[in-house]
Amino acid sequence: MKRSLACALFLLLVCGQVAAAASGPDEFTIAAVGDIMLGGRAEPYLRDLGPAYPFQQVLPVLREAQVVVGNLECPLSVRGEAVKDKKFTLRAAPTAVNALTNGGIRVVSLANNHAMDFGPLALQDTLGVLSDAGVLYSGAGMNLEDARTPALLRTAGMTIAFLSYSLTFPLEFYATPVRPGTAPGYADYVQEDIRKARAVADLVVVSFHWGAEVTFAAKDYQIAMGRNAIDWGADLVLGHHPHVLQEVELYKGRLIAYSLGNFVFGSESNRTNSSIILLCTFKGNTFIRAEAVPLDVNNYRVRYQPKVLDGPEGAAVLDSLTSASARFKTPLLPAGGRLIVQASPATTAQAPGN
Repeated sequence: MKRSLACALFLLLVCGQVAAAASGPDEFTIAAVGDIMLGGRAEPYLRDLGPAYPFQQVLPVLREAQVVVGNLECPLSVRGEAVKDKKFTLRAAPTAVNALTNGGIRVVSLANNHAMDFGPLALQDTLGVLSDAGVLYSGAGMNLEDARTPALLRTAGMTIAFLSYSLTFPLEFYATPVRPGTAPGYADYVQEDIRKARAVADLVVVSFHWGAEVTFAAKDYQIAMGRNAIDWGADLVLGHHPHVLQEVELYKGRLIAYSLGNFVFGSESNRTNSSIILLCTFKGNTFIRAEAVPLDVNNYRVRYQPKVLDGPEGAAVLDSLTSASARFKTPLLPAGGRLIVQASPATTAQAPGN
């Protein structure tokens, strides 16, 4: 059985080769975005207005980063049958990958509760479509080993490992040694995979699909797992699935974003109004700062094209995130229409891997 591109990259790194992005200065930035689903009601917009349409308004922000990473919440395929007894089954046409590349998205997580909505054939197609387009992925594969293999990317003289895990139902979507699916977020898997990634990468980014939908506060198990991931050696933890913003926490000099909300998502709801692009800047594997850029993602207004919010509307999103994150005593400072998380020397000194 063929390994995923992520697995191939892992082996290439050991041989001294890895996918290369443009080199940058000593500091480099990862732009983390929320849930991406380019099918459903978004599909006619891509078809009629072109693949550049969804990310057009936010491209200036995304281009501040060397790497853009998000959660791809749908297979890219026209094959397979929808799984039975599931309320929502999502997918997009394979051509939707052109929107990802137009938006500069380099890495996606596939560890979510929709990756297997149309079965193994659709997942297989998704892996191939992403690979052909040069989009790296982690968190799903044609067996458990593939699903747990990190995507590896070299940028700014650094090797970055991306690991992704699902902690959501249906459990039948979890990969096994002989079954395609997503990487389960079991603690022993996560700890072992981070340890292995640390041995070959300068920076380790871990994504989790977790929590409850349309819930604005992280659950206890999210907090425990996010902190454990940092303790085990992760440099950045990113969360998805609730479709709304949850807190950010600075823990031992590393950042945990419990939910980044929606980004471009092919449905309409007044419950998913706002989101952020989170620009995370590092020097080596030391976290320096993050900047939260507020977005309007209510598709009744933006029509599947997120827009940066400024003025009172942008301030309201950032104020809400500040209030939510207060329980973690996260040091947040509004500046220039953004919210800044600045690592202090004291917390940076505690960071793992330094």
